[in-house]
Amino acid sequence: MSITCSVSTTIPRARETVFELATQNETYERALLPYGPIAGVVEVKMVEGGALQRGALREARLTDGSVLVEEILEHDVPTRHRYKWAGGLKPPIAWLLRSGEGTWTFSEVTDGTRVEWSYEFELRSPLAYTIAPPIAALFRRYQKKALARIRDLALELPQRDASQPAASANTQPRA
Repeated sequence: MSITCSVSTTIPRARETVFELATQNETYERALLPYGPIAGVVEVKMVEGGALQRGALREARLTDGSVLVEEILEHDVPTRHRYKWAGGLKPPIAWLLRSGEGTWTFSEVTDGTRVEWSYEFELRSPLAYTIAPPIAALFRRYQKKALARIRDLALELPQRDASQPAASANTQPRA
């Protein structure tokens, strides 16, 4: 039994720029802040310094002390980023959720890039499903706020035309 949360926004920047920004570990630390009972991200790092690619593992340390280990399922620049985690949450959320899978999809649109962030949560029991809808609504608000922060971060970046290559994550200046 699962429940899905999905939100989207349009960012007036090139898809490559938005994809790179949205999938950088440092961006999660700046955009996925605590919201009510939902923990924020304190730090994200690749396990053993690996590259962000399919099959890689990364750790996300949250404000409630949880540490999620995420497996990268897809990292298709500049269109799709998908990952899953199993365990690592602390109660009370850990009592409700068994695992989660996040998907970020980036599409070119007339006025920039449409970003959709969806999450599918596997619930621990049918009982969890009875209280999941209000929690899912809260999580969607968390997602909307995070996407708004990513949009703001993207708007701080200089606009470049399609002939300019995206900066490497290793060479892009950090704020």
